[in-house]
Amino acid sequence: MWSAQAAFLAAIAFAAEALAHGYVYRITADNTVYPGYDVYIDPYYSPKPARIAYGVGNTGPIFDLDSNNMACNTPHTPIPSAIAEVRAGSTVTFHWTRWLYSHKGPISAWMAPYEGTIDKVDVNKLQFFKIGEEAIDSKGVWGTVKLLDATNGTWTTTIPADIKPGNYVIRHEVNFFI
Repeated sequence: MWSAQAAFLAAIAFAAEALAHGYVYRITADNTVYPGYDVYIDPYYSPKPARIAYGVGNTGPIFDLDSNNMACNTPHTPIPSAIAEVRAGSTVTFHWTRWLYSHKGPISAWMAPYEGTIDKVDVNKLQFFKIGEEAIDSKGVWGTVKLLDATNGTWTTTIPADIKPGNYVIRHEVNFFI
């Protein structure tokens, strides 16, 4: 297998708000652990610390489905040093904090190639393709419930084995119904 360099962005349909909503606090990519957003520290740093996950500046859900914030929440500016090298066919695991159990819905992961440097990427202009999803199973259990209960707050997806080498953004979505 050949290597594909991927810039990781955790696009979350809802983001960190104290303990009310969850957030990605760590990502494991190709057996390497990267720090994600830290709701207790990151808001107070300027400049922001290097993180593999971004897009959690907004601390609540996005209700306007036509908003540019749907792609990767706000702010849309990736941190230039937040890059991970990942082999095609390897796995990426998103480590989540807990959130309200009533927030039930599907989970998905998307990728999009980009040119240039990650700090110049406009995520709203990228062409994303789905690489993984978990909706509702035959017993009526939503992906978000499995994430909280069965997997200890982790969700893993596989980078396509046939993906072309290059730079990619990965977007992870957790959608819920109120």
